[in-house]
Amino acid sequence: MKRCFLVMMSILLFGCNAPPVENIYRKTGTYIGGLNVPVAFLVSEWGGKPRIMASGWLIDGGGGALFSAKHFTDVFMNNVIELGASECKVFLSHRVYNCVIDRVPPLRDAVVINLLNLSDSAALPPAYKISTAKLRVGDTVFVQGFHPHPAQITESNMVDGLEDTIVPILKKFYELRQADPEKVSEVVFDSLEARVVDLSFHINIDEQDSDPLGELKFSANEYIKVVTVRNHKFSFGGLSGGVVVRLNSQGGPEAVGIVTAERPERLDYDRDGKLKRKPIRKIVSDTILVTPIESVKDLYEHARK
Repeated sequence: MKRCFLVMMSILLFGCNAPPVENIYRKTGTYIGGLNVPVAFLVSEWGGKPRIMASGWLIDGGGGALFSAKHFTDVFMNNVIELGASECKVFLSHRVYNCVIDRVPPLRDAVVINLLNLSDSAALPPAYKISTAKLRVGDTVFVQGFHPHPAQITESNMVDGLEDTIVPILKKFYELRQADPEKVSEVVFDSLEARVVDLSFHINIDEQDSDPLGELKFSANEYIKVVTVRNHKFSFGGLSGGVVVRLNSQGGPEAVGIVTAERPERLDYDRDGKLKRKPIRKIVSDTILVTPIESVKDLYEHARK
């Protein structure tokens, strides 16, 4: 009781406003809940807060270089706003790194990013090898990356017997608070089982903004189309730049592509309760487009040099 009284007296003597508590994670460049996987959570910050989020993954032999999606870095490539290097963050295996853009191809939605404050690349988790075997329709793959899950989705997954792998970056590192419980979200690591359904998919340019370079990019490129085994229930946003892996004959994961886009599939039921691919009653998030790894071979070779 005596100790509690003295503490209260100190507060009264020195004012009602408690001194701000220093965020130990930002000070030390660390975060809790990090996984020993070569997949990273990427954040473009504004004023020290997350503005745009994506995923990335270590390039084998790249000494700390990562692949990600170009549309994540476009915000500071196209003079939308000028960012310093300290405002591009990489969360990877318990540590937080600053990052900088190294190389971007003109027509591919891919980018090589370098870690700036990497003192020892040996401390990084082992990178996935690049697959040299050709994919086939029907192959099983796994889509891996980080993105925020709304609390309602996490609760729904638990009801379905699935437990989200939560990494509390938004709450602990960025100290974000949300009064409305329906708007609470947190970073989750997804490793979604999927099937390859198309190896040469073209994006319809009519579905994109009227941008000549964008039209050329989409019309010139082919994508791998995969469908997840289970409904993801909401947008895959944030998984962009993540990795798609296939298990080799020894059971080890090998990278086959970069997560690029999503295509919500609209499903409807007829009077007999059978699904029909027509109108708009239910949106199922299960379809992802992937940039094939062989199409960015020049970036891979550049990173390894």
